[in-house]
Amino acid sequence: MAILEVEKLEKAFGGTRVLGGVDFSLEKGEALAIIGSSGSGKTTLLRCLNFLEIPDGGVIRVGGETVFDAGDPATRSESEIRRRRLHFGLVFQNFNLFPQYTALKNVTLAVELLAREREDFKRRRSEIFTEIEERARAVLDSVGLSDKLASYPHELSGGQQQRVAIARALALSPDILCFDEPTSALDPELTGEVLRVIRSLADKRTTMVIVTHEMQFAREVSDKVIFIDGGVIVERGTPEEVFGSPKHDRTRRFLERYSGG
Repeated sequence: MAILEVEKLEKAFGGTRVLGGVDFSLEKGEALAIIGSSGSGKTTLLRCLNFLEIPDGGVIRVGGETVFDAGDPATRSESEIRRRRLHFGLVFQNFNLFPQYTALKNVTLAVELLAREREDFKRRRSEIFTEIEERARAVLDSVGLSDKLASYPHELSGGQQQRVAIARALALSPDILCFDEPTSALDPELTGEVLRVIRSLADKRTTMVIVTHEMQFAREVSDKVIFIDGGVIVERGTPEEVFGSPKHDRTRRFLERYSGG
């Protein structure tokens, strides 16, 4: 059974259609790369999956559970959206770290806030916070930042800040980890360190949706590829199919531009 199913997802801003009925599914442990030109709807799709934007139409299922149905008001309530948002973790283009907190605190903060809603929080507060910090230290170590726990964002390079952002998303143990062009704000020499972390997550079979303009990386790391143009899926398939023998002229023109052809 697919861990993520998206059916006929639609989104418009004013009179402008941004997503025009997007359908795809993802199995547990798969990495999906979403490619396309700027303004094609890629980021809006991620924001809809994470409920930072509320879709106008369509259905989203996670693990067989309907987490959003535009036709069902019960799934559109703020409390339900807040709860179901936890199925997804999102790593933004521009890090979005809290400048007043250390790397460790940036990773623990959201988990601590969620822990306060637990029934046993008052009774086990100290124990819970210790567990959260241990988890945060482990995920920061997994992205190569065990020596930067006490560093503030301004003391870190762009690549290190993005790795803190990845650790923050991982600490929440999402079912699906989403990346919105995670290297677009980085200098070229810092891109590699972030891509290595994402590649290691793929090797561990982390379920991921990756919006990226790094075509070679997408080809190497993904199990499935979607090419979006004008808010609709023009082409989909394995990396070999989409990058090696695209069926549609629009896909070929896009890939030629990125390859310098």
